[in-house]
Amino acid sequence: MILYFTGTGNCLYAARKLAAEGEKVLSIPQEMRRGGELVYADDAIGIVYPAYGHMMPDMVREFINRASFDAPYLYFVCTYGNRHANAAELCLENARAAGLNPAYVTTLLMVDNWLPNFDMDEQRARIPEKKIGENLACIRADVAARRQWIEPVTDEDRAAHEQFMSLGLRFEPSALGDFLTIDPERCIGCRICAKVCPAGCVALEGGKAVRSAQAGFGCNACLACMHACPARAIACAAGDKNPEAPRFRNERVTLAELQEANGGC
Repeated sequence: MILYFTGTGNCLYAARKLAAEGEKVLSIPQEMRRGGELVYADDAIGIVYPAYGHMMPDMVREFINRASFDAPYLYFVCTYGNRHANAAELCLENARAAGLNPAYVTTLLMVDNWLPNFDMDEQRARIPEKKIGENLACIRADVAARRQWIEPVTDEDRAAHEQFMSLGLRFEPSALGDFLTIDPERCIGCRICAKVCPAGCVALEGGKAVRSAQAGFGCNACLACMHACPARAIACAAGDKNPEAPRFRNERVTLAELQEANGGC
């Protein structure tokens, strides 16, 4: 069984590629919405998520604290797009704080969709050098062999995270109230942003999209809405490295699949 969180399809693609034939692949946002007890049992359970500032998204952290896992082999795969820093160590800390003892924690280099710092044209051009398929195959082989391994972290990795944290950007939902803005003049009322938001914090009012926290979830800064908006009506307070470049969605994931994964209304 593999559970995943995704903003623009990278982790959905990774989860599918890691899954053995017939293995369940479940969306964390969908699981969080269904309520009740979250209990999972399998021979192996994997959790795939994107690192935001090298950290675990708020919803994923809440999920592993709320859920119960019964598996002899529990593993985490954390995707990143530029530098992993100490993401594996932070993942392990979050897991242990939730009472979990992962057998395997690793990172996976993919496309960086963080628009304030990365040009999507440049990121697409770099896909071949990132060797995504090859690295996924290695992780899948490790999992099949039930390899016991935690990715090492260096002092340099930790310093990279400290440098990022010194910039003052926080990813807790309580700190992201003004992180994204929606221009009502540009909004065409298509509801795509609401459908791709994993946290359900975009709604339609008077035929226009508005930010509105629902079901107890707040913005995770995944930028799913900004990337998916066909009218470019959503802007990020932190800026946009190349506003002329096409927005990003993993090329192996359709918009319909992303909407189904994130379960927006």
